[in-house]
Amino acid sequence: MAIRPSAVVATVRRVLLVAGVAALCGVLLAGLALPVVAGLGLTARESADTFAAMPADLEPGPMAQTSYMYDADGAQLASFFEENRVEVGLDAIAPVMKDAILAIEDDRFYERGPIDIQGTLRALLRNVEAGSTQGGGSTLTQQYVKQVRVSQATTPEEVQEVQASTGTEGYRRKLEELRMAVQVEQELSKDEILQRYLNIAFFGSRSYGIEAAARTYFSTSAAELTLSQAALLAGIVQQPVAYDPTNDPEAALGRRNVVLNRMAATGRITEQEAAEARQTDLGLVLSATPNGCVASYAGYFCDYVRRELLTMPELGETREEREAMLERGGLRVETTISPSAQQAAQAAVSDRVAPTDSVIGSLATVQPNNGYIRAMANSRNFGVEGDGVSNLNYAVDEIMGGGSGIQSGSTFKTFVLAAAIDQGIPLNTTINAPQQVNLRVNSFSTCDGRIRSSETWSPKNSTGSGSFNLRTGTERSVNTFFAQLEQRTGLCLPATIAQGAGVLRADLDENGEVQPLSQVPSFTLGANEVSPLSMAAGYAMFANRGAHCPTTSVSRVLDSAGNVLVDHTQPTCEQVVKPEVADAVNSVLQGVVHNPGGTGNRMRLADGRIAAGKTGTTNGAIAVWFVGYTPQLSTAVAVADVEAPQQSLDGRTYNGERIGEACGGCIPGPIWKKMMDRALDGADKVTFTAPDPETIRGVTVPVPDVRGMGEDEAIQTLQEAGFSASVAGEVNSDLQEGLVVSTEPGAGAEVGSGSSIAITVSNGEPEEPSNEPTIGIPTEPPNFGDEDGEGGGEDGWRDGFSPGELLPGELQPAH
Repeated sequence: MAIRPSAVVATVRRVLLVAGVAALCGVLLAGLALPVVAGLGLTARESADTFAAMPADLEPGPMAQTSYMYDADGAQLASFFEENRVEVGLDAIAPVMKDAILAIEDDRFYERGPIDIQGTLRALLRNVEAGSTQGGGSTLTQQYVKQVRVSQATTPEEVQEVQASTGTEGYRRKLEELRMAVQVEQELSKDEILQRYLNIAFFGSRSYGIEAAARTYFSTSAAELTLSQAALLAGIVQQPVAYDPTNDPEAALGRRNVVLNRMAATGRITEQEAAEARQTDLGLVLSATPNGCVASYAGYFCDYVRRELLTMPELGETREEREAMLERGGLRVETTISPSAQQAAQAAVSDRVAPTDSVIGSLATVQPNNGYIRAMANSRNFGVEGDGVSNLNYAVDEIMGGGSGIQSGSTFKTFVLAAAIDQGIPLNTTINAPQQVNLRVNSFSTCDGRIRSSETWSPKNSTGSGSFNLRTGTERSVNTFFAQLEQRTGLCLPATIAQGAGVLRADLDENGEVQPLSQVPSFTLGANEVSPLSMAAGYAMFANRGAHCPTTSVSRVLDSAGNVLVDHTQPTCEQVVKPEVADAVNSVLQGVVHNPGGTGNRMRLADGRIAAGKTGTTNGAIAVWFVGYTPQLSTAVAVADVEAPQQSLDGRTYNGERIGEACGGCIPGPIWKKMMDRALDGADKVTFTAPDPETIRGVTVPVPDVRGMGEDEAIQTLQEAGFSASVAGEVNSDLQEGLVVSTEPGAGAEVGSGSSIAITVSNGEPEEPSNEPTIGIPTEPPNFGDEDGEGGGEDGWRDGFSPGELLPGELQPAH
């Protein structure tokens, strides 16, 4: 008979494998019977030494556990896990579950040591015949060791090494586990080993540990498991994929019945109990544990919380360590979101802007006295793919998962108003504001001094012209009024106030860093791209009487043992402007909402509740805003075209309704009102602190007449009078070169102390006629739109400059 080459190869392989296994078995037997073989000779001693030298310290470390996120009412918001596990004590596991796992995996667990010698030898012989480690012979302790080693493997190669099942490497792996099992039973009690095993074992369907398995398959706890449920779960452990009842119910049912039979055979239940349990079906009551934010009722907020957690040094030194803590640490994250406010916010946004509309609607709400984020909503659904779905959070800055920001329109006028009041400019200060005004760019100062430019800025109004004071100019949102007011305040203080209140540019610079606000003349008209969250925080500062509480989405973070790692329940707030200044700002912005002709008249809240706010519309109506607040809540709403090329919002359809002319008071304003009415329903009616009369009157100082003085002398004279001053430029004049020709504001003008005075000096060339209009006493009364704000009373920012561009001649100052 011919000999097949394949048979020869198989025989040789088996002989070599037997030889290798025999050597390893010698190691095993010598190690297990060390006292007996000690006198049998060198080979035995060497074998014993080899076994003893194998790795013994398991060092399991903490098990990966699921972290849970909760809203302000204590309801679960989301969960995060690398392995879905909730560790529980042995006393929190039903006795029938312990009986089931012992019956099928190691029925003599409490009677014997870490190794079943007889079973192990039988398994070795079986595995030799099969040519690989097919399993069998493992005690519960050995299985625990293997589970720990698998969980600690961090690369596919390490997992493969830990699970090696062929050749001598498979047997070496087995022997290493045996050695570790010996050490484990020296260090832990049987109960401790059983508890750890039940918590680390994989039960299929992304469920690790008995508690997660009970919740996943039966929507119950490990403590409440019944006999049939326990038998099913115990049967899954051997092959979690094959016996997963959601994958193969028939296989799972058969395996469950095997466990029931084994429980009866070992005396843990009676034959009758086993027979009755076998007659039941699987009885699954599935309960999935979502991983991440997609399934959350507030997905965008949830994602923001996750990102904020990754910035917290209390959770780890690096971002990677913090992410591991979130996914493995079993954290309890208590967030600030109010379910009622969130529901009101999402309903208000979704009613006005549909997920598939060509524009987006975005809203954020902050509680002024602690900085807690109470609501966050976008018109598009949170997710990864699909129509009307996005994971870009337009409500927040880019660094926290947002876009590049939305130009803020005239909502930035509030920071110029605050700077003017802080500098002592009275609220009744009157400025002539024609339909268009031509202002030298170099007449504006930043924190770095005067802007160097020879260009002219020519902002326009859409709200009429005439003479306005700080109240009426704000209520009507008059562009040319605020452009001139900004000349007086300078750009530094308004930008400093805004940034102190948490308002920074939403987009990152080329190095991925957060950017300060651009200090350019068009600052007051909304040249900076910002987020609704930062604007809600900025206005919340005024609601909190000038104190800014850093925004946060997290109130507390606790570890799996209940220790508090992060505590934001006692916020640290910083005073940005004096309380009296904030009170005066609040008084003016109340007029925007409550005084006839104000651009925010349509946002008056229900039941006469007092509110303050400001509209905002960018040039070309590419974005529209309303930012408003009460003492309890500050909410910012933006509706914008955020996709290039950005186009006007005019004439578009919003959730089925066409709106011919977009404005802050007609799209985001009603969203704001609807949300705030619902969110504040039942809350106390709290009023703002009345402004101090002295603050309203301000502190004014006449500008000294420095015409004809030299540059240095003029600056010193103005500084001694309480002003800041610098040279804005040169003009043709009959005066000698270097002498002061004029100031802005002019000599004798009553100006708030601390205001910035622009000096113009002579270049020595004879004066030439100029066609540039001079701003002086108005020649006609103010020209408004409808007195109820429905006509021309909307934001005066529809004829300015193109979003995203600097004005002609504007130079970006260094920061």
